[in-house]
Amino acid sequence: MMLSNPSGSRLEKQDVLHVAELARLHVDDGEVEGLVRHFGAILEHFNTLSEARIEGRLDLDAVDPFIFSDTEIPAPREDIPEVSEVREDVLASAPRRKDSFFVVPRILEEASS
Repeated sequence: MMLSNPSGSRLEKQDVLHVAELARLHVDDGEVEGLVRHFGAILEHFNTLSEARIEGRLDLDAVDPFIFSDTEIPAPREDIPEVSEVREDVLASAPRRKDSFFVVPRILEEASS
């Protein structure tokens, strides 16, 4: 099985670590190789589908992409502001607040220039 991304280059450990970083996920060293194989298998499946389409063995032009959708999109409702009676109760139960806002710990770092 060829582990490659759509551009044809080999999927590497640093690719998995990069995706984990973008998703802000911690990945243990022992998990990386398994994830390389797992992501590689997914990419190989998509490569196979792409090759089949290019070679004319897979014609999806007549397939409705939503044919198996089991949920309908509800009709939009009018956006009407309402007065909430629970605001103070909810804010009172917050561990920290400032005026009408929850105070939460910072999870994102400032981008360095």
